[in-house]
Amino acid sequence: MNQDQKKYVCAICGDKFQMSNGIYDGEYISRYQIQVCRICYSSNYDGWGPAADEILVSHIKAKGLPIPARNAKGWLPRA
Repeated sequence: MNQDQKKYVCAICGDKFQMSNGIYDGEYISRYQIQVCRICYSSNYDGWGPAADEILVSHIKAKGLPIPARNAKGWLPRA
């Protein structure tokens, strides 16, 4: 691995992804102060589904962040 590559671990699925050298395979979500891979981000365009809910709520509480209002499906907003 090149020294300049920045690898992150997705907070939702645990996969590693690159965020440097012109390859940006993830998203930083400032509302949650969290990094997620592009697959998880893209797959949850209409809100964070039940599989991600427990992970996100635990993370939000640990960071002392406010839990955002849920959408019509009862899911947390993606961004």
